[in-house]
Amino acid sequence: MSKFRSLLRSPAMRLYLLGQLLILLGAWLMELTQSMLPMALAGSAALMLMVPLLRQLGGRFAAARRRDTNRR
Repeated sequence: MSKFRSLLRSPAMRLYLLGQLLILLGAWLMELTQSMLPMALAGSAALMLMVPLLRQLGGRFAAARRRDTNRR
């Protein structure tokens, strides 16, 4: 399996990538409409879509830290 496909299997990563896509779409709409509103909405959505990935990474970090303290 390719690296790209393994990234897309994670729902948290898919949501993160969707957020990045929304930022690009918001930037394009901002240029098209000469308004800051599309970029503000896209940025807000991207932040909300990033939360599951941060929780997943935080859980992995906490588990690794617990394993490390148990070894001592």
